[in-house]
Amino acid sequence: MKNLSTLIFITLLSFLSFQTEAKKIALVIGIDTYVPKEQVNQKITWKNLNGAVRDANAMANVLKCKYQFDEIRLLDSPEKTTMQELKSSFQWLVDQTKNGDIVFVYYAGHGSQVENSMHFEADKMQECIVPSDAYKGDQNYILDIELNKYFLGITKKKGKLTTIFDSCHSGSVTRGASSGTSPEPVTRSLNYTFPDIKTTVEKTIPPSTQGALVISAAQNNELASETINQEGLPQGAFTDAFLKAINASPAHEDAATLEKRIRSLLRFSGKTQTPTFEGDKERMSSSLFGEVVSSSDSPLFFVEKINSANGELKILGGAALQLTKGSILSDDKGNEIEITLLDGMTNSYGKVSKGQLSDIKEGDAFEIKTLIHKGTVNLKVYLPVSSLSDDQLKVFSTTVASLSSDFNMVKPWDSHQFTVAYQESEKLWVMTSHDGNQRSNKSLDKKSIELMLKELGGTKTSSLSVILPLSKEKSNKLNTTLKETATQVTNNENEALYSLAGISHQGKLAYSWVLLSADVSQNNELRTLPLYADPQISTSSNFIFNLESQAQKIGAAKKWMTLRSPVKMTFPYELCLINLDNNEVIDEGKVYEGQNMRLAFKKDKTLFPAWKKQNMFLYVFIIDNAGGMQLVLPYQFSDNKSDNILEGYAKDVVPVNLEGNYIDFTVSGTGVDKMFLLASEEAIPNAEMLFNVDGVRSQSRGEAPNALTELLGSINTNTRGLSMKPRRVETVWSISSKVFESCEAQ
Repeated sequence: MKNLSTLIFITLLSFLSFQTEAKKIALVIGIDTYVPKEQVNQKITWKNLNGAVRDANAMANVLKCKYQFDEIRLLDSPEKTTMQELKSSFQWLVDQTKNGDIVFVYYAGHGSQVENSMHFEADKMQECIVPSDAYKGDQNYILDIELNKYFLGITKKKGKLTTIFDSCHSGSVTRGASSGTSPEPVTRSLNYTFPDIKTTVEKTIPPSTQGALVISAAQNNELASETINQEGLPQGAFTDAFLKAINASPAHEDAATLEKRIRSLLRFSGKTQTPTFEGDKERMSSSLFGEVVSSSDSPLFFVEKINSANGELKILGGAALQLTKGSILSDDKGNEIEITLLDGMTNSYGKVSKGQLSDIKEGDAFEIKTLIHKGTVNLKVYLPVSSLSDDQLKVFSTTVASLSSDFNMVKPWDSHQFTVAYQESEKLWVMTSHDGNQRSNKSLDKKSIELMLKELGGTKTSSLSVILPLSKEKSNKLNTTLKETATQVTNNENEALYSLAGISHQGKLAYSWVLLSADVSQNNELRTLPLYADPQISTSSNFIFNLESQAQKIGAAKKWMTLRSPVKMTFPYELCLINLDNNEVIDEGKVYEGQNMRLAFKKDKTLFPAWKKQNMFLYVFIIDNAGGMQLVLPYQFSDNKSDNILEGYAKDVVPVNLEGNYIDFTVSGTGVDKMFLLASEEAIPNAEMLFNVDGVRSQSRGEAPNALTELLGSINTNTRGLSMKPRRVETVWSISSKVFESCEAQ
């Protein structure tokens, strides 16, 4: 009897354990049939689709076979995809979700927009998905805010949510492929206007900020296309690219990499739509369904197109992700590509330098093997080298620390009257006064410092900085590392922008990059460069890596500051501030503590008439005086297309409106920020990760460190030509910047 009780108890525990184990649950929807079979009174212009049901069935099969989902509810017939059935299924998904469950939603069908004159968004439109029985009434659709409630119900229960919508959220979307028998294109659009719903809408929390990954086949105002798949059947272009991408990738590839892989495949198929992946940093670095993955710090680059006639490969990934002419990319099969040309911010071209062109396919991933910065120098630095050993220099750093009780010792980046540095050729310590006079001594101690100060007319209260050199061993290591970057070491201190200064920091020998040029603070182009970088302890295991990383960040910031738009393309809007206290428009310059400001775009009336009104992706980011970068637009995955943000280009001054939220702030503190507006014809992948980067000082306002440790290796604005035949259409982009200095209240 006792044994039976034990057996029952163990069985019960096993059952309870099984019941509470995390599950994989999916809701998959595909709608082809929109035209009603029965006669209806309304004049309906919905068109049937050809590939949405096929999309849904293919997705359900992948979920079952590759990802082993426990429960998949597939809705693929007109009877199962009515508004009532869809809402019931979304609620079923919320009810089924438990803590830790992996939850997936897929929708293929019509998407549209509904006018709402009381909506908080500037375009006064709300997105919706369209059920199979939409013909029954003017409000037979499911709005975005309704979907958000379901999705937030899942994230609130700690489910790991992923959603994919292969539809368009605008009112005129074309699926550009024909069906297997008809030459006519199938459209995901409605020649019918929904009545204005005139409803006040409360702002909801985006599910993507609550741990969800929300994937859309196209931007709000783009076309979502159909294509003909390998079997000759119609299928959603995004879904086709998505399925190819996941079949070519590991089961646990991170979402950021998957996004780039899909984009390269869409471009290869000639589709112009830009899929969007909305998720926080943690989600984008996790797998499609939220599992933790191990990833390399090195970004991946994807083959977008192969020209077999001349052996040229087009690469998705360019100057904005470190590449320069001469860089070598490699894959896991031993193939290597040498970059021969950069095209704008996001594209490049290359030739196979090792391996066979026939072994490379569109969508293949490559990593950086070697960064060769031929003719590209972002930053020149000076390294004060000596024959002194690391042990000797540690002793000198202790001496410098002890001198602080007798003299007015300051850091090299602080204003000072006298500088002491080691002269290797004479093996002497040399003191230089502010006016250039010098005295030297063989020793570095209290007595020698007092003597040199006295001879130069200084006193113990005079500000004094002691700069220690680098040992030959560490200098060689750092030199070798920097040769692979766009930072150039020069032997001429006068042509360097930064010098490496050894100091006593927290009682230890440390080194810091210090700005040399006094003129930079007056140069509007470079005035926000950091005066110094955080000191690095010489005994740290990451000493060389950290110094190299800091130099790369400073050099990249400098490159952004000096970057010029292509001659043929200047976006006719600039950043400005609106003083909310008096409505004054401030183009640039000083602002004062306590002023209330709003960020805005200002039209350049001289440039605007010649502009062709391309619908551009707009990015606004700030570089502060610690070298940190902070993305302002887009924010939390808001739309960043110029047609929407600039409200039809009718106004001279347009406030930055992020889906109903203005960027308002009160000026506080003092400092200098440089704000950039980058307009690009193509979307920059993972802009949140690219433009939110810690600076080289702990005071930086940048967000937490991310995987792009070297930030931007190079930005190249050279025009194409050379071996590029036939000539291609250039990627259109433009950049401008403004400097705002916050000052004490007047």
